[in-house]
Amino acid sequence: MTICEDVKNYSSIIRQLDDSIADRNVDIWVNNAGINIRSQAIEVTSEEMDQIIDINMKSSFFLAQAAAKRMKKQGGGKIINMSSVGGHVALRTGVVYAMTKSAIIQMTKNLAMEWGGDNILVNAIGPWYFPTALTEELLKDEQYVSDILDRTPLNRIGKLEELAGAAVFLASDASNYITGQTLFVDGGMTIYGF
Repeated sequence: MTICEDVKNYSSIIRQLDDSIADRNVDIWVNNAGINIRSQAIEVTSEEMDQIIDINMKSSFFLAQAAAKRMKKQGGGKIINMSSVGGHVALRTGVVYAMTKSAIIQMTKNLAMEWGGDNILVNAIGPWYFPTALTEELLKDEQYVSDILDRTPLNRIGKLEELAGAAVFLASDASNYITGQTLFVDGGMTIYGF
């Protein structure tokens, strides 16, 4: 089941989850919403910070919490959070985005530790550049893409099926002994350095 709604209104999503599938298990939960406002740190406004934190961080936590409550009753499940390479390495702009994605990595570790005894596995995915709504305009800029490729050992932008493959792996039985980890799907970017 996919719930499409403004994730800032996570309490409504939780109610929808409870109402629509009250009699079914929640085996896999993926927190995949996110935004970025690419401002230099000196220009970030309080409103921008609140918006990014609400969508990238608060919604992920409270939706994971709601999923875990159901998973605990049913004997386990898997939660996959979407982080970013920006949660692991410094970015040129988007400091608040990076802060929230770093928080997702740490949240994933803490939730995995707290909920592991209930057989709830919590992992994250940390992508680099893929063709998404968040990157669409940036990837039209040839110089920007050239800079990205210079920092990517595989020398290309990721394909969406490669990102989906990471989620399928973390949702499958093949990952049943993996929890608290962030799988970077980044063409090697996080090993490259600057």
